[in-house]
Amino acid sequence: MAAVLAFAGRMGSGKTTLTTALVQALGYRRASFGDYVRHVVKGRGLEQTRENLQTIGTELLEQDRLGFCSAVLQHAGWEPGEALVIDGLRHAETIDLIGQLVSPLVVKIVFLEIDDDIRLERLRARGDGTRESLTLAEAHSSEQQVTSILARRADLTIDNGDSVQESVRRVVQWVQNQ
Repeated sequence: MAAVLAFAGRMGSGKTTLTTALVQALGYRRASFGDYVRHVVKGRGLEQTRENLQTIGTELLEQDRLGFCSAVLQHAGWEPGEALVIDGLRHAETIDLIGQLVSPLVVKIVFLEIDDDIRLERLRARGDGTRESLTLAEAHSSEQQVTSILARRADLTIDNGDSVQESVRRVVQWVQNQ
Protein backbone atom coordinates (compact mmCIF):
# COMPACT_ATOMS: atom_id res chain seq x y z
CA MET A 1 0.00 0.00 0.00
CA ALA A 2 1.29 3.47 -0.87
CA ALA A 3 1.83 5.42 2.32
CA VAL A 4 2.71 8.83 0.83
CA LEU A 5 0.57 10.17 -2.02
CA ALA A 6 1.76 13.41 -3.64
CA PHE A 7 -0.83 15.17 -5.83
CA ALA A 8 0.03 17.26 -8.86
CA GLY A 9 -2.19 18.94 -11.40
CA ARG A 10 -2.87 22.26 -13.05
CA MET A 11 -4.51 25.10 -11.17
CA GLY A 12 -8.19 24.31 -10.76
CA SER A 13 -7.76 20.57 -11.27
CA GLY A 14 -9.25 19.87 -7.83
CA LYS A 15 -6.14 18.92 -5.84
CA THR A 16 -7.22 20.54 -2.59
CA THR A 17 -10.80 19.29 -2.77
CA LEU A 18 -9.67 15.75 -3.54
CA THR A 19 -6.85 15.59 -0.99
CA THR A 20 -9.12 16.94 1.72
CA ALA A 21 -11.70 14.24 0.97
CA LEU A 22 -9.01 11.55 0.74
CA VAL A 23 -7.62 12.17 4.20
CA GLN A 24 -11.08 11.46 5.57
CA ALA A 25 -11.42 8.28 3.51
CA LEU A 26 -7.91 6.96 4.19
CA GLY A 27 -7.16 8.40 7.62
CA TYR A 28 -3.88 9.90 6.38
CA ARG A 29 -2.45 13.25 7.45
CA ARG A 30 -2.53 16.02 4.83
CA ALA A 31 0.33 18.40 4.00
CA SER A 32 0.00 21.20 1.48
CA PHE A 33 2.65 23.25 -0.27
CA GLY A 34 0.01 25.92 -0.88
CA ASP A 35 -1.06 26.04 2.77
CA TYR A 36 2.54 26.48 3.87
CA VAL A 37 3.25 29.21 1.32
CA ARG A 38 0.04 31.03 2.33
CA HIS A 39 1.24 30.81 5.96
CA VAL A 40 4.60 32.38 5.01
CA VAL A 41 2.95 35.10 2.89
CA LYS A 42 0.60 35.97 5.76
CA GLY A 43 3.52 35.99 8.21
CA ARG A 44 5.28 38.53 6.01
CA GLY A 45 2.20 40.76 6.02
CA LEU A 46 1.66 40.41 2.28
CA GLU A 47 -1.62 40.15 0.42
CA GLN A 48 -2.41 36.58 -0.63
CA THR A 49 -2.50 37.18 -4.37
CA ARG A 50 -1.54 34.47 -6.84
CA GLU A 51 1.48 36.57 -7.82
CA ASN A 52 2.70 36.83 -4.20
CA LEU A 53 2.09 33.14 -3.58
CA GLN A 54 4.01 32.12 -6.70
CA THR A 55 6.86 34.54 -5.99
CA ILE A 56 7.28 33.50 -2.35
CA GLY A 57 6.89 29.80 -3.14
CA THR A 58 9.61 30.04 -5.78
CA GLU A 59 11.82 32.02 -3.40
CA LEU A 60 11.46 29.38 -0.67
CA LEU A 61 12.25 26.61 -3.13
CA GLU A 62 15.32 28.34 -4.55
CA GLN A 63 16.71 29.31 -1.12
CA ASP A 64 16.60 25.84 0.43
CA ARG A 65 14.77 23.02 -1.33
CA LEU A 66 15.14 20.46 1.43
CA GLY A 67 14.29 23.03 4.10
CA PHE A 68 11.17 24.05 2.17
CA CYS A 69 9.95 20.46 1.86
CA SER A 70 10.72 19.81 5.52
CA ALA A 71 8.85 22.98 6.57
CA VAL A 72 5.77 21.88 4.58
CA LEU A 73 5.72 18.56 6.45
CA GLN A 74 6.35 20.21 9.83
CA HIS A 75 3.62 22.81 9.21
CA ALA A 76 1.19 19.93 8.69
CA GLY A 77 2.25 18.26 11.93
CA TRP A 78 3.51 15.18 10.10
CA GLU A 79 5.47 12.63 12.13
CA PRO A 80 7.96 10.14 10.64
CA GLY A 81 6.31 6.89 9.61
CA GLU A 82 2.86 8.48 9.37
CA ALA A 83 0.84 7.96 6.18
CA LEU A 84 0.53 11.19 4.23
CA VAL A 85 -1.29 12.95 1.41
CA ILE A 86 0.62 15.89 -0.07
CA ASP A 87 -1.30 18.58 -1.95
CA GLY A 88 0.34 20.78 -4.55
CA LEU A 89 3.41 19.04 -5.93
CA ARG A 90 4.82 21.53 -8.44
CA HIS A 91 8.51 20.72 -8.98
CA ALA A 92 10.28 17.49 -9.89
CA GLU A 93 13.17 18.54 -7.66
CA THR A 94 10.97 18.15 -4.60
CA ILE A 95 10.04 14.51 -5.29
CA ASP A 96 13.37 13.01 -4.24
CA LEU A 97 13.66 15.42 -1.32
CA ILE A 98 10.25 14.43 -0.01
CA GLY A 99 11.27 10.82 -0.54
CA GLN A 100 14.32 11.39 1.67
CA LEU A 101 12.23 13.05 4.36
CA VAL A 102 9.56 10.33 4.51
CA SER A 103 11.86 7.33 4.02
CA PRO A 104 11.38 4.40 4.39
CA LEU A 105 7.89 5.19 3.12
CA VAL A 106 7.58 5.43 -0.64
CA VAL A 107 6.22 8.49 -2.45
CA LYS A 108 3.63 7.81 -5.15
CA ILE A 109 2.63 10.63 -7.48
CA VAL A 110 -1.01 11.10 -8.48
CA PHE A 111 -1.62 13.44 -11.40
CA LEU A 112 -5.04 15.03 -11.87
CA GLU A 113 -6.21 15.70 -15.38
CA ILE A 114 -9.26 17.78 -16.10
CA ASP A 115 -11.10 19.23 -19.06
CA ASP A 116 -10.03 22.85 -19.58
CA ASP A 117 -13.61 24.18 -19.62
CA ILE A 118 -14.41 22.50 -16.28
CA ARG A 119 -11.14 23.79 -14.84
CA LEU A 120 -11.81 27.36 -15.98
CA GLU A 121 -15.34 27.18 -14.57
CA ARG A 122 -13.95 26.05 -11.19
CA LEU A 123 -11.38 28.84 -11.18
CA ARG A 124 -13.99 31.47 -12.03
CA ALA A 125 -16.24 30.17 -9.25
CA ARG A 126 -13.48 30.81 -6.75
CA GLY A 127 -12.70 34.22 -8.22
CA ASP A 128 -9.56 33.38 -10.15
CA GLY A 129 -10.59 35.36 -13.19
CA THR A 130 -10.30 34.97 -16.89
CA ARG A 131 -8.57 32.64 -19.30
CA GLU A 132 -6.03 35.42 -19.93
CA SER A 133 -5.12 35.80 -16.24
CA LEU A 134 -4.87 32.03 -15.96
CA THR A 135 -2.55 31.88 -18.96
CA LEU A 136 -0.33 34.49 -17.31
CA ALA A 137 -0.31 32.62 -13.98
CA GLU A 138 0.49 29.33 -15.69
CA ALA A 139 3.47 30.92 -17.45
CA HIS A 140 5.15 31.32 -14.03
CA SER A 141 8.08 29.00 -13.33
CA SER A 142 6.12 27.39 -10.49
CA GLU A 143 3.72 25.89 -13.04
CA GLN A 144 6.11 24.84 -15.81
CA GLN A 145 6.83 21.27 -14.69
CA VAL A 146 3.28 20.30 -13.76
CA THR A 147 2.01 19.16 -17.15
CA SER A 148 5.37 18.04 -18.48
CA ILE A 149 7.66 16.34 -15.98
CA LEU A 150 5.21 15.61 -13.17
CA ALA A 151 2.52 14.25 -15.49
CA ARG A 152 5.07 11.83 -16.99
CA ARG A 153 6.38 10.74 -13.59
CA ALA A 154 2.93 10.02 -12.17
CA ASP A 155 2.22 6.57 -10.76
CA LEU A 156 -1.50 7.18 -11.25
CA THR A 157 -3.32 9.63 -13.50
CA ILE A 158 -7.02 10.23 -13.04
CA ASP A 159 -9.57 12.40 -14.77
CA ASN A 160 -10.81 14.61 -11.96
CA GLY A 161 -13.79 15.99 -13.85
CA ASP A 162 -16.15 13.53 -12.17
CA SER A 163 -17.59 13.89 -8.69
CA VAL A 164 -15.25 14.11 -5.72
CA GLN A 165 -16.71 10.83 -4.45
CA GLU A 166 -15.85 9.05 -7.70
CA SER A 167 -12.29 10.39 -7.69
CA VAL A 168 -11.86 9.37 -4.05
CA ARG A 169 -13.19 5.90 -4.87
CA ARG A 170 -10.65 5.51 -7.71
CA VAL A 171 -7.69 6.63 -5.61
CA VAL A 172 -8.69 4.51 -2.60
CA GLN A 173 -9.11 1.46 -4.84
CA TRP A 174 -5.69 2.08 -6.38
CA VAL A 175 -4.08 2.48 -2.93
CA GLN A 176 -5.68 -0.77 -1.74
CA ASN A 177 -4.28 -2.60 -4.77
CA GLN A 178 -0.71 -1.43 -4.16
